Amino acid sequence: MATANNGLVPNATDLERQPLLNSQSSNQARSHIPSALGRPSEQHQRQKSVRKCWRIGVLAILLALLGFFVMGVYDLIAGRVGNPRYSHLNGSCDHVRPISPAEFEERQANLSSLLVDLKATAYIAEPGSNMKYFTNIRWSQSERPFLLVIQAKRDNTDRVLTKATIVAPAFEASRARQGLLPGSSISIKTWEEGGSAYKVVREVLETPWVGPDDDDEKNDADVQGDKKEKPKEMEQIYIDPDMRQFVSHGLYTALESSTRKLSIANRDISLLRMQKTAHEIEILRCVSTTTVNVIRAIKGDITVGIRESEVQELLTEAYQQAGLEYEHGNSLVLFGKDAALPHGSGNDTSLEKGMMVLIDSGARLHGYLSDITRTFWIKRGDSKDMNDELDKVWDIVKNAQQAALHTVRPGASCASVDKAARSLIASEGYGIRFTHRLGHGLGLDGHEDPYLNIGNTDTALRPGMVFTNEPGIYVEGSFGIRLEDVVLVTENGYEILSGDLAESAYDP
Repeated sequence: MATANNGLVPNATDLERQPLLNSQSSNQARSHIPSALGRPSEQHQRQKSVRKCWRIGVLAILLALLGFFVMGVYDLIAGRVGNPRYSHLNGSCDHVRPISPAEFEERQANLSSLLVDLKATAYIAEPGSNMKYFTNIRWSQSERPFLLVIQAKRDNTDRVLTKATIVAPAFEASRARQGLLPGSSISIKTWEEGGSAYKVVREVLETPWVGPDDDDEKNDADVQGDKKEKPKEMEQIYIDPDMRQFVSHGLYTALESSTRKLSIANRDISLLRMQKTAHEIEILRCVSTTTVNVIRAIKGDITVGIRESEVQELLTEAYQQAGLEYEHGNSLVLFGKDAALPHGSGNDTSLEKGMMVLIDSGARLHGYLSDITRTFWIKRGDSKDMNDELDKVWDIVKNAQQAALHTVRPGASCASVDKAARSLIASEGYGIRFTHRLGHGLGLDGHEDPYLNIGNTDTALRPGMVFTNEPGIYVEGSFGIRLEDVVLVTENGYEILSGDLAESAYDP
């Protein structure tokens, strides 16, 4: 019996026809849709563009992260993660202690003994290396005199007594006291604005000062009834050779008299600084060898195309790692013909094949300076003749350095050491190209006594003297080559405080 179709369940015939009906119905429906509405909307296109930009951005970030990862792996392999490239220089001189307060007191005592031997009563100095040497006081010179007065005398037991006084502007007294070493026996006397520092110096010199034994001597004389005054001897006062003229003139005007004479400090006083103590030598040895190590360290980062200023950056970085006191740019970095001027400032030249590199550099340790020069190859040029000439000149300069060393011994004149290097260079035909002295003293100043030049026949080398040995050959417009090391005069000859000399033009 047939079942009525209620419209909820299609009959078989309908089911068989459904796909066709659906298809026709769908096509028919689409045929009534406008063609413009059948394309993707503008909003949909914008969404696709945004998704594309996001994909590009994410890809760029992933590539950047990959780059950082690769660089990190490289740095790890190179040992630079948490380990700067010049970290092997760290703590190079940490074991070297500064000059102690007791050593400064000893220097003042040595000066007093020398003054007494020279029949002098006082030594007066302005701010500078000599004041620093005797007191460690660092003070800038100005129009207001700031003076050190060191007085010396013998007591009745033949002991040498020392009295040190700073004469300072009154408003600077507190700052001056802050500059004194702990436990210092130096006293401070002041002068007011509108007054005279020179009159205060005279008051210091005329104020009686005695030690315990002097008091006993005076009492003994009173007991014996010996009240005769001895005739006053001429009082000799030395002023520092580096004193400015207006200051020395003020002192002469205020102090010179029939019983007092002012003179430039005796040469023997300069020898106190020229002949270094064992502690000073230790400081100079470490700062010099470390400077050589700094130059050797940065050589590996000097490549063709680098600029002179970029090498300056490398030096600053290396000195920072070494822990030495160094002012950026305080070195000569000269490429090729720039080095033909011994003290040239360079032109920020880019290094090319065939150019030699000259580095003249120094730093401070506890106030003491180094001064080292190296000239070396990075990459030879295409001209064999030029390469051969540079190699030849480098060898001549190295041989001149060694010739000078062979003459270093106590008693030899400064002129003789210069002459040894100069004669060798002249014998090779480059005499007129060695345009400066062989060297200079080194210590608290970069250039100080003794000076090694052909005319200094009066100064004989003594044990403890430290100087540079730096012959050079310079051809303007072409090249300059100099090698410089630091030398100590010993009891029997010399020691190279900067360590080994340069091995070759490739190995500084």
